[in-house]
Amino acid sequence: MSIMNRMTSDIAAIVDMFPVLDLSDIPKARADSLAITSMLKVPVDPDVATRDLIAPGRDEHPPVRLREFRPKAAIGKHLPAVLWVQGGGYVITSTTMDDGWCQELALSHQCIVYSVDWRRSPEHPFPAASEDCYTGLSYIIHSAEDLGIDLDRVVIAGNSSGGGSAASLALLVRDRAEFSVAHQLLIYPMIDDRNDTPSAKLVTDPKVWNNQRNEYAWRAYLGDAYGTDQVSPYAAPSRMQDMAGSIPASILTGELDLFRDENIIYAMRLMAANVPTELYVYPGAPHGFERLAPDASISRQFFVDRDAILRRVFGIDA
Repeated sequence: MSIMNRMTSDIAAIVDMFPVLDLSDIPKARADSLAITSMLKVPVDPDVATRDLIAPGRDEHPPVRLREFRPKAAIGKHLPAVLWVQGGGYVITSTTMDDGWCQELALSHQCIVYSVDWRRSPEHPFPAASEDCYTGLSYIIHSAEDLGIDLDRVVIAGNSSGGGSAASLALLVRDRAEFSVAHQLLIYPMIDDRNDTPSAKLVTDPKVWNNQRNEYAWRAYLGDAYGTDQVSPYAAPSRMQDMAGSIPASILTGELDLFRDENIIYAMRLMAANVPTELYVYPGAPHGFERLAPDASISRQFFVDRDAILRRVFGIDA
């Protein structure tokens, strides 16, 4: 069903301006996504130093490119760090898609942000994106002294499928036990391939990330495992049976987001496993609301909440 009339008016007006993404034609969807990205592009901030780094490949997995965003005023200091995973339904991404977001995070919190250039599906199905994120995180952890990172204040974060990859990454960090991180910040994460919750069935409007688009994306990412019991919990974190010992989490989602219910259920399962967890649900907000309409009132509240979370994790006074 259409959720346009349930959105806040300031968000609905913006959503209606954007083209429909059709994931049944992935090359076209990628081109359309780049067009949307150009509409939302933020100018380069002269107060942020940016460079690309290469994380060496692990095991049979290839090297991974990371884009570093560092406040110029803090160069030479040991800073908190955020490993940022861009969204894109596991099929759409670009190295510059979230540059504005990352430089704003770096300046607002005087932290270093590393954006992961993960491999896309269907050319590179699971575990490509998941392992790329782990490779990137492992690199910045093991290079922390050279990179000027405070190891006690490392956050893994992402939105949409990037939030799903961040949730997967948190589980890999827990289970491989090679190092630790302080927090996982999951923004409307894509974590359940079954696509069968009430909110998943509710959202069918072509203007937003909907049930059909979600199915195309999961099929591309999971390949032959899609629709079977062979789906790994490191691909779809909602399938993880044991949540005990997970990394403390914050989950932020929209009332009108396809992922609302799977996000709420995941937060409840973390809490039931005694994992420190907080959950935010934004009324009248569809998927990607704070990107599409950053000046909307509910988006401004989102940024207040996000920033409060990071200040707390980083131990920075408001």
